[in-house]
Amino acid sequence: MKNTIIAILFLTVTGAVLLWSACKDNSKKPAVLSQNKTAYSTIQLPQDALSTCTIPQDTFNTWFLTGKATENGHVTPANSITFGHQNNCDFYQWSERMFLWVTSPNTGEYGSTGRVLESPVFYTVAPDTSGGMTLIKHLPGTILPVVPALKKNGPNRLPLFSDRKGHLFEVWFHKAGEKVLVKNSSGKIIELGPVGKDAKGIILLKDKQGVAIEKPQFVTKLTNPKNVIHAFATSNGNVFFDMNGNQVETELAQATQDALMAQNGSLVYYITFVNDMYAYFLAAVQAKYMSGYQFPTTLSGRDSIMAYAKQQGYSLPPDSNALAIELKTSWIIADSLSDASGFVTIDAIIPTYNTSSPSEWPVTGQQQVKLALVGMHVVGSVAGHPEMIWATFEHNSNTPNASYQYIDSNKIVQTVPADKGNWLFNSNTSLPADSFNNPHMTADSVNTLFAEAPYTTISASNTLRLFPFGAAFNLVPNQQDTSASASNTEVISINNNIMGMIPGNDIRKNYVFIGATWTNSGTAPNGNVYSSDPSKGSAIGTSLLANSTMETYLQGTTFSCFTCHNNNNSLAPGALSHIFDSINPVKNILKKMK
Repeated sequence: MKNTIIAILFLTVTGAVLLWSACKDNSKKPAVLSQNKTAYSTIQLPQDALSTCTIPQDTFNTWFLTGKATENGHVTPANSITFGHQNNCDFYQWSERMFLWVTSPNTGEYGSTGRVLESPVFYTVAPDTSGGMTLIKHLPGTILPVVPALKKNGPNRLPLFSDRKGHLFEVWFHKAGEKVLVKNSSGKIIELGPVGKDAKGIILLKDKQGVAIEKPQFVTKLTNPKNVIHAFATSNGNVFFDMNGNQVETELAQATQDALMAQNGSLVYYITFVNDMYAYFLAAVQAKYMSGYQFPTTLSGRDSIMAYAKQQGYSLPPDSNALAIELKTSWIIADSLSDASGFVTIDAIIPTYNTSSPSEWPVTGQQQVKLALVGMHVVGSVAGHPEMIWATFEHNSNTPNASYQYIDSNKIVQTVPADKGNWLFNSNTSLPADSFNNPHMTADSVNTLFAEAPYTTISASNTLRLFPFGAAFNLVPNQQDTSASASNTEVISINNNIMGMIPGNDIRKNYVFIGATWTNSGTAPNGNVYSSDPSKGSAIGTSLLANSTMETYLQGTTFSCFTCHNNNNSLAPGALSHIFDSINPVKNILKKMK
């Protein structure tokens, strides 16, 4: 079948798209690739770790379609309806199986080529010209579009910034003429006037009559307003205030649109997917066929989705027990690698750039290339956990680990020193600590790349995985493990166990399970982590979870997936998934796909 090229370049802030010619333009370069293709170091997991999270070989065999573990064999999805959520290991097993499923070679109802995430069971989420999001069905020959930067917004869907101390903020950029309300010292609500300096050059918040407001407090309905900075444009640039009207004299670095480059010169590209059950559930909610107060977690929820799909004449999912799945994936250009055979690869459309300036690369067109998978978030709803399990995986050559501890088979705590060597995202592991995880570039609303101060060139940064398995020294990550070493041991154990049972040179053995997080008893997330707040809504499991290709510059002892994926302690799908409420009417989209 003739290839269908989806000619879409993501403009992630505005949600708009540019449509380009579908012809391949070989005169444009996707990035400045290194001419020296290098062999990279790989993560070496301790093989003597205490076996605290394992599954028997006989059980593992049942994961495979044929009933026996085979090299590059097709793995079936976990049954999320009957998910046994008794301990951390249950969550880690679910995560491993789902990753093996979505990266399995297609067979049967999934098709005969590619991998499950490329099959008609999944849809690519892409912006459209109306400012919303749309779904692209994976028909045979479809070439997927990508974006060169992730839009990382906070729980209020405001852009994220961090200060140089690692504190994370959402920033509300107030427009000129926007109605902004503040409360004065007597509790009266007043409309804020223009923000500017007084005769002495001091910036004050004043009312419409120009009178300074005593002890102003911003009046909002935001989640965690103390973590929101209010920004106003003045003739001398932006000024920032906290919720109490105090001017914030701190250097803020944007985290929302940071772009990432591998050491070989390939940009990192991103694709978001959802499965058919997610899409059909969203369609049923939009049609008011289902209530949509939370993601499906039960047999009755699954049956309602299936009934709606059948009523509408949609293709019935071959894997409905998987429930709702969202994938966030990161990729580099396969040709930038000396050997891409150890990576899951896909064909995709990427933007090309004018790279003549060292500090600004405007988009010039697009090009079809083969991409290699470097990272993946697997997110899914399961029995008892409508907040979803948030798991992440990385290629073992990505990023060096900082020092960490684990418990060996003799029940002795061992300390692993920080990794050395040469990595895809780090060429010099001996640099001072403050040299790592500093963004070198950012992308604007039309995907133009800019060098990010204090750096003057668009270039690769050196990345370090600060918390190798989502736990920090001397901090207890969850209610089950009494130490970071115990938590790390569970993750190392399941990695060793699974990799040891996959036969041969299965390509999936090159991907490491970094960890997974969720909340206690499926409680609505509050955005906190267990080590600082042991209440039920805090992140547990590997609670400081980060993927070095997606949360590169958002690693910290108070951050988790739920730092951004929460809103007013709600389990509503739109409070957890940033794309759920942005996708245009799915019924209309699916109707066109029939």
